Amino acid sequence: MVEAVEPLTIDRLDEKEELVLAQSTSQCCRCCCLQKSINWVLSEQDNFEPGTNPFDSPNNGWIHEESSLLGRWCSWIMPGCRAVKYVQHAGAPPEALKGENDDWCTVQRNVYTERLTEADRGASIVGTHEKKCTCGYCFKFGDITFPVCNCFPLPYLETKDAKGVNVGKTVYICDMCCFVPKFDVFDASGKKKFRLRPDTCVCGMCVRFRCSRGGKGKCCRVPFLVRDPHTHQPLITAGNEKHAVIDTLWSGWKNEFCSQKNAYHLAFPSGLSAEEKLLLTGSGLLIDLTMFEQQQDDN
Repeated sequence: MVEAVEPLTIDRLDEKEELVLAQSTSQCCRCCCLQKSINWVLSEQDNFEPGTNPFDSPNNGWIHEESSLLGRWCSWIMPGCRAVKYVQHAGAPPEALKGENDDWCTVQRNVYTERLTEADRGASIVGTHEKKCTCGYCFKFGDITFPVCNCFPLPYLETKDAKGVNVGKTVYICDMCCFVPKFDVFDASGKKKFRLRPDTCVCGMCVRFRCSRGGKGKCCRVPFLVRDPHTHQPLITAGNEKHAVIDTLWSGWKNEFCSQKNAYHLAFPSGLSAEEKLLLTGSGLLIDLTMFEQQQDDN
């Protein structure tokens, strides 16, 4: 039986150094018109063990996506292009999310999961993460991708609190090292707070994969370290990881190869406010939206 925990309100988020962000929506064979809006659950599990199911953990927060059918369809070839709004809630996920994967071969015409009621969509809102239609981070043709750097605007997510006050923005950055994905995180005033980027090799031109059996992530993966915005040195965290990071989790064979639900470990830098942690939660969503959503089990 899953132990009940307090709702992940903005005040409780202030106390947390780590979160698990996991998809509740199956991505198995989801492309073109079959791509549904992707919903998420949040958990405070600081001691997540690789291979365990994050959906069996006490989920005390959840996120629902609102996006058009056309936008979801186009995301198949231009990841990160669609206009989207993620609404983050405190409390356990509603019953509607538990049955959202029952109807596999159906087209979602609404901007949100059809079983979500108006009461569900407005319950205990913590914040929102939203973007308008942009270029994708790449053009994708099957397993072949081409980075897009000469198209504007590039993908971003703007984060606001429950009152609609701007908290900040995460922006995809494409520079001369176009094969190394990176993101800059700005506060509400436009000041750059963080750089999110994997480790690199070949003079910074290529991504360096992390292959190890230790830690919470997959044995071979690309963690996005949270870095100083100017020196690009990794920041420390008060959590169980050495550095602040957004990392993909190994969530068991069923989730990885059957339902293909992505899950991430968010380890926040030390000394952040609740609003900055909310902002980095949006950064995790943008990383999935651009980098991993359309990669099936390649992340």
